[in-house]
Amino acid sequence: MTSARFRISLSLVSILLLTGCAGGRTLIPTPAIYETPRIGLFSDLTQIRQRDRIDVLYATDRQPERDASDELVGYGSGRSASLALGEAWVDIEDRTNRSGASARPRIELVGVDELVRFPRTPYLYRAGERGRIEIDRETVAALGQAEDRAKQAIRKRLALTPRKEVFLDVHGVATGFDDAVLDLASFWHFLGREGVPIAYTWPAGSKGVLFYTVDRESGEFTVLHLKEFLRLLVDMPEVERIHISAHSRGTDVVVTALRELIIETRAKGLDPREHLKIENLVLAAADIDLDIDMQRIEGEAMTPAFGRVTLYVNTRDQALAAARGLFKSGQRLGSVDLTELSERQRELVRRADNLDVIAYDGKGGGLFRHGYYDDPAVSADIIMLLRYGWRPGEGKRQGLERLGENTWRIDTAHWDAVMP
Repeated sequence: MTSARFRISLSLVSILLLTGCAGGRTLIPTPAIYETPRIGLFSDLTQIRQRDRIDVLYATDRQPERDASDELVGYGSGRSASLALGEAWVDIEDRTNRSGASARPRIELVGVDELVRFPRTPYLYRAGERGRIEIDRETVAALGQAEDRAKQAIRKRLALTPRKEVFLDVHGVATGFDDAVLDLASFWHFLGREGVPIAYTWPAGSKGVLFYTVDRESGEFTVLHLKEFLRLLVDMPEVERIHISAHSRGTDVVVTALRELIIETRAKGLDPREHLKIENLVLAAADIDLDIDMQRIEGEAMTPAFGRVTLYVNTRDQALAAARGLFKSGQRLGSVDLTELSERQRELVRRADNLDVIAYDGKGGGLFRHGYYDDPAVSADIIMLLRYGWRPGEGKRQGLERLGENTWRIDTAHWDAVMP
């Protein structure tokens, strides 16, 4: 009994230390793609969007936190029954030491402003004729007003960029509100500050020994609100494409919400590929049981609903190994060994012509190899996909070694030769 308790405690500590879902207070290292000739970070960006202060939108169902004067200062890890849309301001400060050498720029969240508060869920309703659900009129009116204000805030930002696209990022466990915003701001900076960045930040970051279990359940709680927000984006004709990235346990939140939306869309007789407008779905270090993933993504034919699905996996991801040991569960999707897939699984991957599984075996991601998306080689690959739309196997998508049908490996040696 003592040994079992020790193993569980060790797994929890490992997850806490290494979930790596939270970013630091500096920009991620410069992606390797910008070390190559003829690739400029801001070469085609308007002057107004090259400022040191940038703003990103956030959608959250965290409980708001206020100071003594009742001013909003941020959001905690508690759950809110209503979704909020707001704006966060982030400063990027270049730093130069006394010798004249540049240090990695510091990034800081300097303010937030909640723009819209949606009605509380679940909505009050009554059963109508023939099983129809009728939401109370007051709730319908309040919801319509909130949606109009939210859409206006997004339209305002779409007007500032030639790319009428949304980049939605969903974090994993052990991540506070500030880090969720800073992580997205840091990456959006290197995406060329194009499109509209939105951090979907759910009530993660619980304290205590059982934080991982509490955060997992908060991930289930937030699915309803994520679906609500995705419906809003889909309903905006001004939004031409949606790109979704998720890390760690956030991948389960995203896949669950999308699965339900796809079922809902098909039930209406619509094509989810056209209706949902999701161009890219990027899942990094996915904390999802592999068998469950095969059922959801492949067994229920989810992949045709997206332009492209990209999975980043690392067999040496120790945080996912700890999660697997804690729950005595199956192989995690984010740490799958591509050489050990069954023939059936290989066939499913081969038939999904818009699916790419990319293995990473470098040294990034910290001690536990979980937050490796900020490795310059990995971030370069994501940028080539999301900013430039280059697919694996195309000449411009450099730094990938083909392993098999739809499977690849980050060629760190290629990027080591490029980096100064």
